[in-house]
Amino acid sequence: MNLDCKAVTQEITDIASRVRCHAERSPGSVALDFDGSEILWSEFATRVDGFARQLFATVPGNRIAITLPNGPDLVVAMCATLKAGKSFQMFDPEWPENIRASVAETLGPDLVIGAANIELLLKGECGGEAPLDLLPRADVRAPFYTGFTSGSTGTPKGFRRNQLSWLESFRRDGEIFDLSGDDVFVSLGNLAHSLFVYAVFRGLYAGGKTVIYQRFRPDRILHSIAQTGGTVVYGVPTQYDALVAAAHAGTVLQSVRLILVSGAKLPDALKPPLRRLFPNALICEFYGTSEHSYITYARDGETPSGSVGKPFPGIAVQIRDAAGEALPVGGVGRIFVESPLLFDGYELADNPTLERDGDALFVGDLGYLDEEGFLFLTGRSDRMFVSSGKNIYPEELEEVVAAHPSVKYACAMGIEDTRRGQRPVALLQLESGRDCSSRELTAWCRERLPLHKVPTRFHQVDDWPMTASQKPDMPRLREWLNSGSTRTLR
Repeated sequence: MNLDCKAVTQEITDIASRVRCHAERSPGSVALDFDGSEILWSEFATRVDGFARQLFATVPGNRIAITLPNGPDLVVAMCATLKAGKSFQMFDPEWPENIRASVAETLGPDLVIGAANIELLLKGECGGEAPLDLLPRADVRAPFYTGFTSGSTGTPKGFRRNQLSWLESFRRDGEIFDLSGDDVFVSLGNLAHSLFVYAVFRGLYAGGKTVIYQRFRPDRILHSIAQTGGTVVYGVPTQYDALVAAAHAGTVLQSVRLILVSGAKLPDALKPPLRRLFPNALICEFYGTSEHSYITYARDGETPSGSVGKPFPGIAVQIRDAAGEALPVGGVGRIFVESPLLFDGYELADNPTLERDGDALFVGDLGYLDEEGFLFLTGRSDRMFVSSGKNIYPEELEEVVAAHPSVKYACAMGIEDTRRGQRPVALLQLESGRDCSSRELTAWCRERLPLHKVPTRFHQVDDWPMTASQKPDMPRLREWLNSGSTRTLR
């Protein structure tokens, strides 16, 4: 398969072709940095090509499961499946064995790439190899990737994507942020999480150096960013909070020009120390979902407090009521998104809140638009509960409780109540070395919330459970609450 690499890199094309062209144009440049160990573009592309030739020759089907920890082998395996014209399902290597087996049995991948066979595959000892020129050109409209949500306490929900949805995302974020091969892309997290898979492919597609880590160690990552000259960093708020906490007084990372935040809202209190740590960086938050990809983006200093920003170029956001009618400015309702970046569908489980209306998609998020078109989130339709006949959105309570100086994390839920139907309670983890009483938190909430929304009880959790995407593990928190495993704050 001969390609005009100059032409290919000037148009939207498939990821595997871009990898080959970058290797031909810059063979001696670094493609991947893994905990300080560098792989050049020439070596990386050669490994991808060899692996792809095996997969094409020996795997009759198109669905390949990958269950590997972060590392070069994982990135090579992902790229090789695309080069071979196949798709990969990203199994989290930290899943319990029963969940991994259940997912594999249900999805029926044609091959599972894991610790037991990765070395043989990389060495070419698992069968024949197809000639490189027989490998197919990718169909960018076909599914290429299945990611999964959590799975620590139940069956994960999978979502399929085609390459075109990400190629369009690359084009849009490239225009907004001028991303290029001169950038050094830093992916802070586990590649079982789609944000960090996206970060890796974004770096490879651009032709820059891409930096990944075996595990998240804040002190080592700070050193790595300084050593590699990282310019664009992808992470979630808890990771940035940990980087700030690990930085010594006066530490600054001058090379970083862009801090990208997804997965949750960045607390306002974290922004000043983040600006001091990365003094030359624009902080930009993204709101999106597994189903939508990018929806809005919020530049630091240009977005009202509490907003998730304005829609990405080419994406339309509309707020509708339960009957499907558009709501006026300020009206709280269901967020419908019309976008070319939408996913292909679910694996294993459906989303009961999902609703399609033509090209627009609603997946459960609620919010409103202000007069300038900024989007504000108010909660999830599937988390809302009713107390004394009034709708309560837990996210509003969580924001208030978590804003208390002694509280690190907070989660609000409704529990059964014979008089009210349900009543609000809060689970929380205190900041290290801080103390707080139930009376103090109640007074704090009463100053900021209507009385019917004030949690009636506060439950303390010492070891806060997180999903792979660094969000509170709601099912586990609910299980602990129901079983009495939490401590009631006095």
